[in-house]
Amino acid sequence: MNNKTNVILFYLYQNKRIQEDPMKNYVLCASLEEDSIKTLAKLKRDLDLTDAKVHFVTVIEIQVYNSELSAYVYPVESQYAEIESSAVAIQKNLAKTLGVPEAQATFKCFFDHSPEAKVKDYLEKVNADLVVTATRGRHGIAGFFSSSFTDFLCKYSPCDILVLRPSK
Repeated sequence: MNNKTNVILFYLYQNKRIQEDPMKNYVLCASLEEDSIKTLAKLKRDLDLTDAKVHFVTVIEIQVYNSELSAYVYPVESQYAEIESSAVAIQKNLAKTLGVPEAQATFKCFFDHSPEAKVKDYLEKVNADLVVTATRGRHGIAGFFSSSFTDFLCKYSPCDILVLRPSK
């Protein structure tokens, strides 16, 4: 068999597997940026979420800045509750836009130094079938260095990935 035949057989196998065992556990990685939320809202027309458990996940990166006198951490722990409640409100609004009932949805906001690793661990923990993320759609020299978050998921995700790019 040649390469073309192998690719076709793999496609048929994958297609049959998906039809027999439809994906039921989705994770939507949403940054809190307006463009990302708008891009993820397109899922309503592209993906059937009716019989799926949908996890809405946002990871806020903890950043440490050093100065001559001391280190500064952002966000500080006293801000976590307010940020988390705002993030969950945005996630719930996205769920409503997508038509996902709250009974089928889980809303999570994490704080971590490595958002990529946190999401990978979460995907493994919930045994996700599909992770959905939105790129920033950079062009030119900025587009040459694509999103490290999306690149990381493409390389290390334990499940299938759907990457959405913003509309032009």
